[in-house]
Amino acid sequence: MSSYRLVEFDASHRDDYIRLLAAAWGNRGLTAEEFEWWFGRNPAGSILRTALVDGQVAGVGAHMLARMMIGGEERRVSFSCHAVTSPDASGRGIFTELQRALDQAAEEQGVEVVLGFGNEVTNPAFFNRLGWSDVAHYRIWARPVIRGGRDVSHGLEVDGDAAAGWRNHVLRDERYLRWRYEDSPRPYVTVRSENGYAVVWPAKPMGSRTIAVLSDLAAPPQEVPGLLRQAAGAARSRFLFGVPASAQRGAFAVEPIPSRRARSSSFTATPSIS
Repeated sequence: MSSYRLVEFDASHRDDYIRLLAAAWGNRGLTAEEFEWWFGRNPAGSILRTALVDGQVAGVGAHMLARMMIGGEERRVSFSCHAVTSPDASGRGIFTELQRALDQAAEEQGVEVVLGFGNEVTNPAFFNRLGWSDVAHYRIWARPVIRGGRDVSHGLEVDGDAAAGWRNHVLRDERYLRWRYEDSPRPYVTVRSENGYAVVWPAKPMGSRTIAVLSDLAAPPQEVPGLLRQAAGAARSRFLFGVPASAQRGAFAVEPIPSRRARSSSFTATPSIS
């Protein structure tokens, strides 16, 4: 196979990108509509790079840009996500070089921190070759759904940053929330409390199964239990899965599912269940 070259992503690469994601992740990849929403309409922007072999797409990677509060200060960050390499081009270092190119482009745009969720396949590149640090581990929690499937939907009007009380978080202003959930092609449902909200993906395809996902929750501690009950009521699956903030864990009714997949995820791109 010929050597590869890295180029900026353009529209002619989109279908191959989506095809490679589908081959690698099945229905956990991106549809064409999701691709345009996720990368084309993100108000903070995005960065994409392509690896070509003989003019053909052999690998693609991306950074989703975001505004975060870190240690009480606003920072511009990016999330490494949706990187994929053609099986025919594996073992050639394409993934690593794509990440280097993306990291450099992010730095040139003023990004101060790059985040991602690694796994056993990507961690050797992140930790050993790219010099990333393992900063935290997050456990996936689940809540049984007793009476789900209720049709509810509320708006996401917020005043300022809805998560302003959190020390480290993606800045959740109305512009971000409208893009992330209301303008999404995914069928998110929003439930509200007096001073907070929760967002649910009621029926997310996950391989051969369908799960419900608590995609976001921001509220004062006393309102979290009620929001969880509303979120479970919107679910169309037996369990509602989520990754709660540390201050929210006491409100979750069940322990983490004791399976190998659900035990933990190394925080090294937006959570795959979101």
